[in-house]
Amino acid sequence: MAVEIGFPPATARAAPRRESPSPIEVLKPTVAAFLGRAERGPVNEPIVITSLDDYRKVFGGHCGFGFLSHAVHHYFMNGGTHAIVVRLVNGARRAEIDVPAGDGFLRLRARRPGSAEHLRVSVDYDGLEREGPRFNLVVQRVSRPGSSLVEDQELYPALSMSSDDARFVVDALKDSKLVALLGPLPSQRPDATSPAHPGQAIPYVDCTRPGSDGEELTDYDIVGSNREGTGLFALDRAERIDFLCLPPPPGRDLGTTTFVAAERYCERRRALLIWDPPWAWRTADAALLGVRAAGLTSPNTLTYFPRLRPRAELGRFPHGLPASGALAGLLAAAARDGVWRSDADVRLSTALSTAADVGPKEGARLHRFGVNTLSRGPGGNVRLHGRVCLEPSRTVPAAWGLLDLRRTVLFVLGSIERATQWMTRASIDAAACARLVEQVRDFFAELHGRGAFPAAKAEQAFFLRVTRRHAAGPDAVVTLRFGFAPLDAGRFEVYEIDYGAGFAKTRAVPPLEGSVSDRPSR
Repeated sequence: MAVEIGFPPATARAAPRRESPSPIEVLKPTVAAFLGRAERGPVNEPIVITSLDDYRKVFGGHCGFGFLSHAVHHYFMNGGTHAIVVRLVNGARRAEIDVPAGDGFLRLRARRPGSAEHLRVSVDYDGLEREGPRFNLVVQRVSRPGSSLVEDQELYPALSMSSDDARFVVDALKDSKLVALLGPLPSQRPDATSPAHPGQAIPYVDCTRPGSDGEELTDYDIVGSNREGTGLFALDRAERIDFLCLPPPPGRDLGTTTFVAAERYCERRRALLIWDPPWAWRTADAALLGVRAAGLTSPNTLTYFPRLRPRAELGRFPHGLPASGALAGLLAAAARDGVWRSDADVRLSTALSTAADVGPKEGARLHRFGVNTLSRGPGGNVRLHGRVCLEPSRTVPAAWGLLDLRRTVLFVLGSIERATQWMTRASIDAAACARLVEQVRDFFAELHGRGAFPAAKAEQAFFLRVTRRHAAGPDAVVTLRFGFAPLDAGRFEVYEIDYGAGFAKTRAVPPLEGSVSDRPSR
């Protein structure tokens, strides 16, 4: 299947130039992307976080309508270090504040929807006695209504209601991260919120109409719009993702539409979808029947059984919690020395246990159908068994359903595609081709040196060559063909990337066309 790698129009129109390509990194931190409902925060914006504290500052804490926060928590608990979170909503409403202004109101609305956006404002005229009809505005977000714990604050001094003024309130609030103006302006400045008696605390105007969290997400909310950059496509603004996690809400499964869209998105981004199983999978037998009935297959997907439960709260989640975040963290930690490290120890945090038991025979049957298993070992440690993609062994050779092999293939393809984008802006000539070959050959050589390929000799581990069509002018196209052998010496996975002005297209080469006999001499 061919995968088109698109670039912004401005880049595509840029004049060809000579570039010195950067080395392709062999070891880089794993990035896991999480989508779902959160207590608060920006909507359809990919936010980079590196800790649970980062998440709490932006998105709040645990909430009863979703498991996104738990998944992120488990990710960092189990060794993850870099995450991207996208908050999604369905019909959520933003809070509004009516600030009295004579016989009218200065109407403000929260920038972000949700019931946890507890905003309040105060107005005073301090220090403005000689400034005419100006006012100072303070906007605060507090932890809960009536609380004195301020989580965020913005100050706007010497504002004016006049559009000719440099401190016009409309212009000043354009960059606010807390509120936006709503409706027409009142005819006069807002009334001061002064205390009734000296020494009393400054009063605030609280939300007139609170926000709401909306309804459960639908498939359409999660898939989103490519044109508008919402849902899954909000991740297009992230340079790289390695895992995609979509933790479902309590007691509700995500639809097949979401699965298909997420799997295809992962294929394009060279990422792995960690798919949480249906809530009906409460026993190993139910999981086996469920996976056979669903008929879902994908080499870019990992699924598992059973779900997890926190040891300290075994009674709180009787049917368990989605484990996608925990597995993403575990696999991220195991990949610190390379995604190809199949011998890495894969144990979950001791704070987590399983929601059901899986015996060796049951586990082996599930593995054959592409389902990984989690089981408790000595000391209560939970381990991942199977290490397979959602590719039943009856449909592909058993070895090619291995998780580590697929991750290696995705890593190699994604790394080369991202690092060689400079070719879409370069002058297509012999010098550019030589730089391209050198860049990719150095990458493969380092991978080989670090043990990513089992072959002892480099010529049995990888090969590459470049050809040019329409060798000059705007229609010039360069094709990079490369093969690498992550499983057995000389057993190559072969791909081609076509580079032209502003585009690159990758396609897999069928086995016969990409056999070892096709490899040029070195």
